[in-house]
Amino acid sequence: MISRQGSHCLILFLLVMSLLMCPARISAKPAPGYLVPGMLECVSISGKPINDLQGNTVGVTIPLKRAGRLFLLEGTIDNMIGNFILDTGASGLVLNQTYFRNAIAVDDEEAGGVTGSTASVERINVKRLLISDLVYTNMPADVTPLGHLENRRGVKILGLFGMSLLKNLEMVIDLRNNELQIFRLDRTGNRLGPPSPVVKYDIIQKIGEFHSIMFVKATIGGKVLDFCLDTGAESNVLSITAHKNVLGTVTITRRSGLNGVGQDRGEVLFGTLNEFSMGNRQMVPMETILCSLTAMSRKYGCPIDGMLGYDFFAKGKIYINLVKKEMGICLKPEENK
Repeated sequence: MISRQGSHCLILFLLVMSLLMCPARISAKPAPGYLVPGMLECVSISGKPINDLQGNTVGVTIPLKRAGRLFLLEGTIDNMIGNFILDTGASGLVLNQTYFRNAIAVDDEEAGGVTGSTASVERINVKRLLISDLVYTNMPADVTPLGHLENRRGVKILGLFGMSLLKNLEMVIDLRNNELQIFRLDRTGNRLGPPSPVVKYDIIQKIGEFHSIMFVKATIGGKVLDFCLDTGAESNVLSITAHKNVLGTVTITRRSGLNGVGQDRGEVLFGTLNEFSMGNRQMVPMETILCSLTAMSRKYGCPIDGMLGYDFFAKGKIYINLVKKEMGICLKPEENK
């Protein structure tokens, strides 16, 4: 299916890019029957509660651990404790083959990387997954090698925590404070109550969703481009086949070889993106990698102009609401000029 191929392609992109570069418990249970049946058993999160103006608990704040430019959530799967990379570029749950070699696979298929090479990705069912007391049962998951990520970062990485696991909640990523906020929503996607204090967002942007992968539009060099939102990417990425007006906004700083999942190699260019606007607001400068995204676009079944990773999310506090298909950005003071 295209959705899994697209997810696998992003997984493998994360792999090759990485080679370059106790509070009180509160209840945050959504309306019964709203979440996907048989997957999210409950939402009872250990963390700092978020209260509305009347003092009612409407969400929770979970600490984000950092490993370089990766954002980690601590979790438990089948009584094994470790870290999961918060990866909005993955459609679901992806597990590290290092710890799940003996898992019984229900099927497997090949996935393509940015160099066009392929690798096998198995699929299994997980009995129980806990992330800060979010409890998932009978969860489907892909299994692929992630060992080099934890070797390089020196932390135990059990897998990737993809976007579909928070599909019916609202998430707020605040890198300045190393926090992930989770808000309860009603069926129309509205928070159950406004938090205190109320945050004013400088940019409100619509999100496109394709097989649980999020896309947003941005303008560079007078051209409107489609970017994938990917917290698992340690840098922004721009297609090297973009229009010359787009590429002309990038100052190249160095070159590097890119190893694929097979024997294939490609080349990437590192540079600084000097022009990038979203919602009529400029958000520059940002570090960016230029490389071919042809293989990824082919796997997705739709063209991809780039990926927005760490450098984008570091611009401020960002909320993502997939029920409303909307995101907002509260820019840091130094960006809000």
